[in-house]
Amino acid sequence: MKKPLSLMLIAAMMLCLNGCGSGIAVKESSEASQKTKEAEAEAAQATAEAALATTQAERATPSEPEIVLKYGEVNPEGNIDTRVAEKFAQYVYELSDGRIKVDIYPGAVLGDERTSLNSLKSGNGLLDLYRANTNALTGYGFRKLNLFGLPYIFQDREGMWNVLESEDLGRAFLSEGQEIGANMVGLFYTDEGARNIFTTEPITGLADIKNKRIRVPESVLMMDTISALGAQPIPMRYEDLYNALANGDVEGAENPIPAYLSNRFYEVAPYYLLSNHVFSPGIVMMSERKWNTLSKEDQDILRQAGQMASEWNKTEIVAEEGRLKTELIDRGVTVIPMSPEEEAEARKVEEIVRVSFTPGLEQWLYRIIELQK
Repeated sequence: MKKPLSLMLIAAMMLCLNGCGSGIAVKESSEASQKTKEAEAEAAQATAEAALATTQAERATPSEPEIVLKYGEVNPEGNIDTRVAEKFAQYVYELSDGRIKVDIYPGAVLGDERTSLNSLKSGNGLLDLYRANTNALTGYGFRKLNLFGLPYIFQDREGMWNVLESEDLGRAFLSEGQEIGANMVGLFYTDEGARNIFTTEPITGLADIKNKRIRVPESVLMMDTISALGAQPIPMRYEDLYNALANGDVEGAENPIPAYLSNRFYEVAPYYLLSNHVFSPGIVMMSERKWNTLSKEDQDILRQAGQMASEWNKTEIVAEEGRLKTELIDRGVTVIPMSPEEEAEARKVEEIVRVSFTPGLEQWLYRIIELQK
């Protein structure tokens, strides 16, 4: 009896061990399976997130932009106006998520000012955007924007920007090109600084420019401005100026400090008179024909980018002028300041120019003066 009982006990123990071992194995297998599933889920999620990031990146920076715009600038690379153009292009690209690209063509490679403005007016597609001086718009039917190019119309930079940023003047005048049928859309203003006179021969003050042949842009307003100061205005393409100064075809010209330096005019005309006779802002114009091909959303992007570029310009030009005034001296330029008496005399003789270009615009002229008080 004992032996069969012991055999039964042994058998029972074996069954127990087998049963317990199976339970442990099943539990371990279940835990391993769960970990595998979790790892697979995490990998799948990471793959999905990577795919989403790639898609978003592709949308943000498409390989080819949908719209490419050509922007002309007469000044070379490095000039403040060219750098403003580059900032504008950057902002347009960012705001449009890369759909719109602005290509900058400095150094008048797409044509001088007259050629460029004619291109915008005709909508011939040679260029889509161009930064013009407001005093160069007289030959295209503009009148209100011409006010900004009048001699001594602005007291200083702060006064100019007060006017340009006013809703009823500066911002409202941006649409004048459309209103008068010039087929140009104004986007934003730029600031290169006041225009000053420089000469090839030594001068000591404003009186010394009388009867000198001074190059001016091909603008009736600028011709009259220089003529009122007693000099002989010579309208000429900007691209021809350096050689004309070097060859003696003209005895001087006028430009803001950034343009004077970046175009190396100091090499042939090292006498720089701080006449500040015109504080004319630049204005970036767009072909109305091209403008009308854009959606309202894209038009708003260009305007917003223009405002951002204008704000950058307003801050940057202050530091730029400070640095460049030092560079004038370093490059051997003789800088001649004007006395208060000379400036008062210059403002007085320029009054005839302001009067002749403002018939019918007196209300706007008074408003410009009022905004600067």
